[in-house]
Amino acid sequence: MGVRLRANRFALYAGLNVVFWLVVMIAQAIGASPDPRILYLMLLFAICSAPLIKLDGLNGRYALIAIFALAYFVMFGVGDLSALAQGAITDRSPSVLSETEAVILGGGTILFLCYESVVLISDLTGAGIASASRGRDWSKYMVLRVGLIMWAIGTYATYKWYVYIVTDETNEAVRKGLQSLTQYQTSAYILAQMMQPLGILLIAYFWRIYRSPLVWALILFICALQVVIGFVADIKGLAMLGGILAIVTIVLIDGRIPKLWLIGALLYVLIVFPVFQTYRAEIAHNRGLARTTVVANLGRVLELTLSADRRVNSGRDRAQTFLERSSLLGSVQTIVEKTGNGVAYQRGHTLSPILATFVPKIVWSDKPDIPTGQIMNKEFHLTDSDDVFISPSHLGELYWNFGWPGVIAGMALIGSIMGVIGSRFNLAQGKTVTRLLVTVVTIKQVVVGFESSIAVIYVVWLRSLAGIGLLHLIFARTSVVAIWGRWEGAKVPSSLPAQPGSARPFPNLLS
Repeated sequence: MGVRLRANRFALYAGLNVVFWLVVMIAQAIGASPDPRILYLMLLFAICSAPLIKLDGLNGRYALIAIFALAYFVMFGVGDLSALAQGAITDRSPSVLSETEAVILGGGTILFLCYESVVLISDLTGAGIASASRGRDWSKYMVLRVGLIMWAIGTYATYKWYVYIVTDETNEAVRKGLQSLTQYQTSAYILAQMMQPLGILLIAYFWRIYRSPLVWALILFICALQVVIGFVADIKGLAMLGGILAIVTIVLIDGRIPKLWLIGALLYVLIVFPVFQTYRAEIAHNRGLARTTVVANLGRVLELTLSADRRVNSGRDRAQTFLERSSLLGSVQTIVEKTGNGVAYQRGHTLSPILATFVPKIVWSDKPDIPTGQIMNKEFHLTDSDDVFISPSHLGELYWNFGWPGVIAGMALIGSIMGVIGSRFNLAQGKTVTRLLVTVVTIKQVVVGFESSIAVIYVVWLRSLAGIGLLHLIFARTSVVAIWGRWEGAKVPSSLPAQPGSARPFPNLLS
């Protein structure tokens, strides 16, 4: 059975790569690009589709690496695929593979291999199954109560922070906002904002485990409210937070793809995302309206935004599309080509804030706060503004700090971290609050946050894990076996989870 299953997966993997090769050939024929970078695209797709060979379900041990692989291809492959179809000429090396492409391909390969190694070690030692059998979960209504409290506190703090404290995205506004608070107040606001995604996840977990219609309505309200807050704050990630967390929770708890939710996400990308682009260009930049003014005149601001949509999102100087903004290839190319050639290596400077992750600012008032995105903009002379953040991506920042050794060691470490989470906290071996929180926070920070600077992402991730651990110690009291029995219909399972690989793949995909 196992041999036949692996053969089927290899056949599917090979078939997908053949289909992609045909897509690339058609795109090249349409665009007639003289510099198509076909080998790079083929190798990148082969690497990013490799997790399919081992994928053991949408919430299994390899789910995390599969999600990362999809994000990695979007970040580093979709731009070239689009340029290929449009006949655009890339400005990379005329050689078969440029150094930038080698960094992307090599870094991805190292990460995937280290993830696989950690999962194999976990399987051999039985660590994942042992942790599942010993697990404990929260009681039913404690999940909802704590979730509502954390969401309410986090939402209030987020709204207050981005509307009344930091009134716009300039450095001056940030400085004034921080100066208006004491160090204790600043720490409290940061902690409270970290509660919001955890609160949403707890509510979503309750919804999927206990199927409450009222909580389903609450989830929809939370998603809509996040869009409004994200619109006012001009932060697209904040606007998408509710929907993303709901979709990921469904996938991880049910092990299936939520088709209606994905349709809603697609509509958001096609309809709502351009509105956000227009708002940033027309309201935040051109008119310079403070967020307090936007809140007081929300209807009028929305009307002005919609009226300027065509002008901002069409023509030669249009705003970038969702996929264009998701592409990080240009940032990595800039870093690889110029670092050591006019731009100095950082040698760990931008990573140093991670060392002070658990030291509060009230204890260390001069704790380093390094705006990596602004430093990159300045060091590489990308724009004249001091307020512009350029995302280096984790891959680019690793190269910027230490060159190839940084890419090799850093991507190996990231892959190993994700391997530990994927093998020890996957929800196929036990549906608990703690497993959901750890997995989703890792997806949000380590996978989706891969586009950003390393220190900012990992400081939040580490603090979030510490908070999740504390919550687990306080609230996890109910046996996991009892939770499984109630979730499956008051039937306690006759045995603990089967050995990895024994279950059929994608058991709930089409249910």
